[in-house]
Amino acid sequence: MNRIEDERIKFYLQHEERIREWASLETEVIKLADRFYRSLKGDLDAAVRSGKIGGDGVDSFLDETWPHWPGLVLRRQDWPQGDEGPHVRLQWHTKTSCFPPHGELICGVMSSSKKHRQPFTKEARPAYPLQNSWWPAYKNVEPPEDGFWEGDNLKEYRNHLVATILKAWKDLSPLVDKAVGHQLGS
Repeated sequence: MNRIEDERIKFYLQHEERIREWASLETEVIKLADRFYRSLKGDLDAAVRSGKIGGDGVDSFLDETWPHWPGLVLRRQDWPQGDEGPHVRLQWHTKTSCFPPHGELICGVMSSSKKHRQPFTKEARPAYPLQNSWWPAYKNVEPPEDGFWEGDNLKEYRNHLVATILKAWKDLSPLVDKAVGHQLGS
C-alpha cells in the first residue's frame, strides 16, 4: 500500500490536532449540562413556594445518593423515604449527559420497592410508557428544537424542563398516593 484512498482518513490526518481539540470540548459540555440541570432546583423550589405543585408538605431537593446519577426530586413529606421511597424525579448521568439528543435525561417515578408498583399500569400512565426495576413509570425527555443553546433559548429549555417535571408530578403523584395508601392500608 503506497497511497491513502479514503478521503475521510486524509481529512483526519490533515486536521488531526484540531479534531482532538474539538473532541475534548465534550467534557466541558457535560459539566455545563450538569450545572444547568442542577440549577433547575431553584425553579422547583419557586414552584413549591408558589403553590403550583398543589398541596402542602411537598419537598423539592437535589438527590445525589448515586453520584453519577443525580436527580431533581419532588416528594410528599409523608411518603416513605429511603431507597424504596417513591418520588417524582428528573435524572441525568454526570459522565455522559450532554444536552439532548446526546444525553440521557429521564423523568418519572422512581422507587425500587415492588409494593409501590401496583397502580402504575400502562393504562394509568400513558405518557410515561417505560419502566424498569427502579422506575415504575418514566419517559425519556425529548430534545429541544435545534439551536436551543443560542441566545436566550436556554431559558426556553429551562421552562420546558420545569414544565416537564411539574407535569410528571401532576400525572404521577396521585398514583404514588394510591400506591402508598395501598401499602399503608394492607
